Amino acid sequence: MMSSNIMIKRLAVVFGRQMTGRRGLFLVMTRFSVGIAAMFGMLSVTACMSTPPASGQLAPEPSPKEERISSLEVALADALIEIEKMKARSPSLDSSDVLPSMPPDAETGRCYAKLLVPPNYVDRVERRIVKEASERRETLPAKLEWFDEQVLVSEEHVRLKLVPATYKWKEERTQVLPARSRQELVSAARFDTVVEEVIDTPEEWVWRPGRGDIEKIDEESGEIVHQERIPARYRQIKKQVLVEPAKYRKVVEPAVYETLRKKVVDVPEHTIEERIPATYKTVKAQRVLEPERELVHQIAPVYKEYSYREKVADARLDWRMVPCEREITKELVYRVQRALRKLDYGTGGIDGILGKHTLAAIHDFQKKKGLATGRLSSETLRALGIDGDTIN
Repeated sequence: MMSSNIMIKRLAVVFGRQMTGRRGLFLVMTRFSVGIAAMFGMLSVTACMSTPPASGQLAPEPSPKEERISSLEVALADALIEIEKMKARSPSLDSSDVLPSMPPDAETGRCYAKLLVPPNYVDRVERRIVKEASERRETLPAKLEWFDEQVLVSEEHVRLKLVPATYKWKEERTQVLPARSRQELVSAARFDTVVEEVIDTPEEWVWRPGRGDIEKIDEESGEIVHQERIPARYRQIKKQVLVEPAKYRKVVEPAVYETLRKKVVDVPEHTIEERIPATYKTVKAQRVLEPERELVHQIAPVYKEYSYREKVADARLDWRMVPCEREITKELVYRVQRALRKLDYGTGGIDGILGKHTLAAIHDFQKKKGLATGRLSSETLRALGIDGDTIN
């Protein structure tokens, strides 16, 4: 237990050295209280004033649990003394911003603890312009009336009209074949057959070996040759000889004509001028009785109200009344768990034990209701509908 006291004192000194000034001392106290709450949980009951025993009764011997609480209270008192010494060494510190070491207006028999009070907000309404002032222009149409009007469709003009050509039939004698003459055979020619001898092989002289009438020596071989006459040979042929030529006469054939009927132009194609008179038609027309005009309408600006929350105070540590350790009974935890269960907060069961699930549910409820957080307080019990008088 002495090691816990030394550790608490060292924490206070270290935090005091790290931060100086008005805000630094406030943060020292804040961190110191949060550290104690984290280390010892629900056992960090500060400034708890025990009720004296009734007259005529002996005080019961303290239990180990009560001895532990007493030692923690002594350690906390030493830490608070160290903080007071730090405050004395800081003359410029404004005491109005520092949480007092003891709860003011403390009641006898009540327990108090430093809890974290959430920041304070104020609901405000601000009027903002959504649409600037403007003007709307309205155009009034012109007033018109209908009337009948005769309008010219086409002017008088001259049009050229095409007159097609006219035709007639005409007969014409045309030569198909020209006149011609031809030779006509009167009597055929007469021929006789005559036999006539013709030379088949003419006469010739050839040189033969030996001696004869005409001799000579062959210069190459040295032989003696003589020239021999070979007579001509004849053969008979038959041929026809004209005795009387053929006789012809001239025949003249007249020309051939054909009468044709063809279509010829009687009057050729031509144009004539045709005068077209002007044409008119009656139509519905409009005339302006009153011209178009424009009206200007002024439109007022449009405003909208916006609701917002403005922070007027930051989160801070403050003294709050809490149930004392002896008052946190199973019956009280039962009632807290039932109240949280009705509000749909999960407590991990209704067992009368202030475990981590129940503490988490209490913390969520406090944040939603804007209550001070850190542990179960009397204002939290009242918010859950649990009467504090029955507890204390």
